[in-house]
This record gives sequence, structure tokens and C-alpha cells, in this order.
Amino acid sequence: MAPYEATVYSFFFGLLHGVLPDEHTWPITFSYALGSGTGRQGLKAGLYFSAAFTVQRMILSEVSYLALAPFLLDPAINGIIYMIVGAVMAAAGVVMVRRNRYPHLHLFGHHHGAGQRAAASRSVLGRHHVEAGPQAPPVHWTLIHGFIAGFGIGGFALFVNTVAAPAMGSAWLGFLPGLVFGLGTTLVLIVVGALFGSSLRAFRSLTPEQIKTVGAKVGTRTLFFGGLFFLALGAATQAGWTVAIPDQYLGYLTIGVFMVFIVVPALIFSIRRVRRAARRPPGDRAASDDKDVHCCN
Repeated sequence: MAPYEATVYSFFFGLLHGVLPDEHTWPITFSYALGSGTGRQGLKAGLYFSAAFTVQRMILSEVSYLALAPFLLDPAINGIIYMIVGAVMAAAGVVMVRRNRYPHLHLFGHHHGAGQRAAASRSVLGRHHVEAGPQAPPVHWTLIHGFIAGFGIGGFALFVNTVAAPAMGSAWLGFLPGLVFGLGTTLVLIVVGALFGSSLRAFRSLTPEQIKTVGAKVGTRTLFFGGLFFLALGAATQAGWTVAIPDQYLGYLTIGVFMVFIVVPALIFSIRRVRRAARRPPGDRAASDDKDVHCCN
């Protein structure tokens, strides 16, 4: 395959990688985008995730050109990646369960949304006590998820690493298939993230503040329970229990389980709690919110 052909194919495979539900991209983008409750923040979630993903793909593409592709074909790699992705998702969920105390990385400047007051602050890595309502998982955390998830190898990534990268003909161009593959995924995920982020507005009966609350709760729950699910899936893959399921079908099955058994229940449960809280007197509502944050978020 000529270098230009490999590059073009890699870009279009990147588009397909973003369009088709993928167990390494959609669950994380969905959790953060829906948690933000806005299309703009959802777009950022998709952008940040795919930006880190693209950098990682460039690195893998380059090392693949340097004849390290056989390592990437080891079936054990995906199982390990599932477990790492799951651990990071669950950890993010645990942090957000505490809601009003979360590690804050000052990567993009010090910023608090309207109504948030910081009671404590440290330089670079600090802890902020937020006294506002439920806080959505910060979308820039997707940078970490994106870089880790990029190590997962699916059918499209196999093409990039085993066909396109070796076809470049020069070590100076070995990264190129990974770059265009990541850019194709980025174009789709920013649209997907924006759609996910604005999807809660379809519930006309919810006020903007309720949408924000529901999004924060759903984002937290999908990260936590989704992380546990990926940990279990990784362990099952390592144990060889999923060997009878072709890789492409395992990915779709993973997305189906995530959506049906994690996202939908989290969404229904969160909306019901918010609506029930809205019908209570203000004093009871505050007590209920506090209990939900510390016990059930």
C-alpha cells in the first residue's frame, strides 16, 4: 500500500471509529458529556478525550513502524486495558461521589462556576470544598481517559498499526497514520459529545438547574458503575472467558450492556430523585440532597 493510500484509509477508519459505538470511546465520552448537561461542555469532553487519544495513537503508530506491532497483537493487551480503563473510571466516580471535595488540577487556569465557593485551595493540585449543588465530573479529566483508552486495540487500530504505519517508508512519517486516525475520530466525537451533552434538554419538564443536577448525578453514576463493569470485563478477558466472542461483537456487546444496564437505570433513577426532591418543602429538600450526596450519589 502506498503511503498516501494508507493515510487516507487511516483517516476514514478514524471517522468510522468515532461513528460506530466503541467500548474505548463512547462510554467515557457519554459519561462526561451527559454529566455536563450542556452541548458546549459535551463538545469539550469529546474534544479533550480525542485529543489525548490522538497523541497516544501517534505514539503507537510510530512504534509500530519501528517493528513493535507484534506486542500490540497480544490478546492479553485488551484485557489489561479494560482493567486500567475501568479502574480510572471507577476512581473518577468515587471522587465525584464525594461531590464537594475533588482533586482539582489547575491545567487550564483556576476557575469556579457560578455559585461555587472554595473553602480551601492549594497550588497545582488542591482540594476545593464546593458548596453549590451536585458538580459534574470536570470534562478535562477526559484527557487522562483518552490517553489510557487509546492503548485498546480494535479492528480499525489494527489496520493503522500493522498495515498503514509500516507502509510509510520512513520513521519520520511513522506517526502520520495515527495522527489522521485520531483526527477522524476527533471530528466525530466532538459532534457526539455535543449531542450527548445537550440530550437532557429533551426532558421539557426539567428546569435548567434540574438538568444540571441530573447530568451531574448520571455522569457520576455511569463513571463509577461503568468502571466496575470494565474491571470485571477485563478480568473475564484475562481469564479467557470471552475468547468465544469475536472482538468486534464483544465491543458492541459491551456498549449494549453499558447503555441498557448502567446508563438507562442511572438516568431514570436520577430524574426520579430530582423530581421527587422538587416536590418537597425547601428544608426537607436540602436534607435530602445532603443525604443523596454522601450516601447515594
